[in-house]
Amino acid sequence: MKTRDIATELDRTFAAARRSVLMGGLAIGDRLYPLSAIHKALNANHATGELNEQQYTEKARELLGMIGRLRNALFHKSMA
Repeated sequence: MKTRDIATELDRTFAAARRSVLMGGLAIGDRLYPLSAIHKALNANHATGELNEQQYTEKARELLGMIGRLRNALFHKSMA
């Protein structure tokens, strides 16, 4: 997956998570904010050249995984 594709996927994932918070479907707001700060820092570091394409892609994939695990954990908790 190319860097811009993973960046787009990360943006979409955050948008979906924020939408869930706003709609009240999942109570992930407090847990999402630190990940959002990481996302902003990751983008800033990439934009300034502190992270190359490969480093950015690796870190973005890790962040996508964290968001996915958070959403899954809270979804399964709400279903219990």
